[in-house]
Amino acid sequence: MTEFKLPDEITKSTQEAPRDLVIIGLPKSGKGSILADFTKKYNGLAFDLERGGYEFLDARKISIYPNHDEDIFTAYQNYIKYRNTLLENKGKYEYLIIDGLSDLDMLSEIGGTLAYMNTTIGKNFNLKNGNKLKYGEPDFKLVTTLPDGAGYRYTRDWFLNQIEIFRQISKYRIYAAHVSDKYVKDNGKEEVVGSEISLTGKLKTIFASKVTALAKLVIDGDKRYLSFDVQNDSVIAGSRSPKLAGKILISEKTTEGIKTYWENIYN
Repeated sequence: MTEFKLPDEITKSTQEAPRDLVIIGLPKSGKGSILADFTKKYNGLAFDLERGGYEFLDARKISIYPNHDEDIFTAYQNYIKYRNTLLENKGKYEYLIIDGLSDLDMLSEIGGTLAYMNTTIGKNFNLKNGNKLKYGEPDFKLVTTLPDGAGYRYTRDWFLNQIEIFRQISKYRIYAAHVSDKYVKDNGKEEVVGSEISLTGKLKTIFASKVTALAKLVIDGDKRYLSFDVQNDSVIAGSRSPKLAGKILISEKTTEGIKTYWENIYN
């Protein structure tokens, strides 16, 4: 029988690097270039969930839109196949980059609907003449059409289940996200100042509570910073790691191209 002892001494922290890092920024702010460069420096893979997000970037990458004209259900099927392949080869990549969260949220409408259809309570949902309808058929409905918002529970559960699967695939995860609120621009500086990650309903706060660090991508001329400062009107920044505080330089544009400073985040 295992003997459990209660501690008398202070146990020192053993982890500095964020296991789950979320980078929130404005569209076309340079997140993709910064993350693509990460895959060149570290044993990382960019899992591109956006349509055409990485086609102009050199990176170790996979895309659920390989031909850029796939419909959403084909992209969903590609996502499932890639996700399962990554799970079968868990540990192959130390870092998994998921770009982006809004696209995963969009896929959750399909995933959540299919999951609901496989429950006892939802077995008759999208059922016609004794046969289950397929996504894209005229009478097919998403679970989010259930009254009183009852269906969003299933999309949230599907989304959060993907986060748990990503944790099985790689030791470290980096998520790219957009912001759904305002930002300020002053003397060449652009900074997110709003309060919401671009995710559906309660999911934004549930997800934020599950990650190690959230950073806003701050634009200052040719330089980009990750800001972990928490403002009164913002829940999209902060870190459990003491190392990640204030504004940290992550990249700058030089005559030779984009230079990144990921060593400021991961040793």
